[in-house]
Amino acid sequence: MIEIREDNLILSYSSGRIGTFDSVITEDVSFKIAQGKSLALIGETGSGKTMTALSIMGLLPAGVEMNGGTISFIGRVLPKGKKMRELLGTEIVYIPQNGAESLDPSRTIRKQLYDNLKKLGKGKSELEGSAHSALKSAGFDDPSYVLDKYPFELSGGMCQRVTIALALCSNAKLIIADEPSNGLDDDFTEDLPELLKKLFVDAALLIITHDISLASKCDDIVIMCGGRVMERGPAKDVLADPKSPYTKALIDALPKNGMKHTRLLREGKSLCPFYSRCEKASQKCMDSFSWIGGYRGWRCSQ
Repeated sequence: MIEIREDNLILSYSSGRIGTFDSVITEDVSFKIAQGKSLALIGETGSGKTMTALSIMGLLPAGVEMNGGTISFIGRVLPKGKKMRELLGTEIVYIPQNGAESLDPSRTIRKQLYDNLKKLGKGKSELEGSAHSALKSAGFDDPSYVLDKYPFELSGGMCQRVTIALALCSNAKLIIADEPSNGLDDDFTEDLPELLKKLFVDAALLIITHDISLASKCDDIVIMCGGRVMERGPAKDVLADPKSPYTKALIDALPKNGMKHTRLLREGKSLCPFYSRCEKASQKCMDSFSWIGGYRGWRCSQ
């Protein structure tokens, strides 16, 4: 059983004053992903999705610290420093949202794939065949055309597929995919979660996305707003019958539902990060934002 778990993760930003934190980025974030399962982390820009993912990899930016909670991987607390870096790219693999920017512009796709394959212990005679296989699995009909290209000679969608091919050249136990559909055609995007699960059979899959249609293809979903988990559970159940007003607002904002805007309705702060824009908010929301228990997340006071 492979499990990723974040127990009451708290991330805070500090401007540098010793012992002080200027703002809380995430609070009480908790989820788990089992081997062979997929989980979508979804919410607006600034909801804390990417920071949560970076905390797993130990790659938080300057000024951001993890000052609460634990992160475990395959039954053990994730290490720090050199031991953590040894896991990155081997057992914990990141698929970035902008393949063109993440690839080394000075090296061909062949050399970048070969680097990863050599880390797996592949011999010289195996490199080209393995690189072809990885590119083929990532959706390239003619891998030979791609191998000797530089990233700037490829389209954004092709670079994104290359990052998936690079991820295949690993012993991944966890795949973290940040907006992995960026630049990809609609047909490829539609099947992406199932494709990733098929390609990485032994891995847990964390997909960070704004795309609800993509999230709906995952096994489970976590809805975030203002650094808090608003709702979570099986993706089909949450999206078919959302309990949180925030989840409902996200669904209403889809083009097919009229792109309803959630405007600022009131001043003041509540424990609920959606308070200022929620049509159902009342004075009760200033005082209570309680945990339901079980798997569905927070419960608003309404």
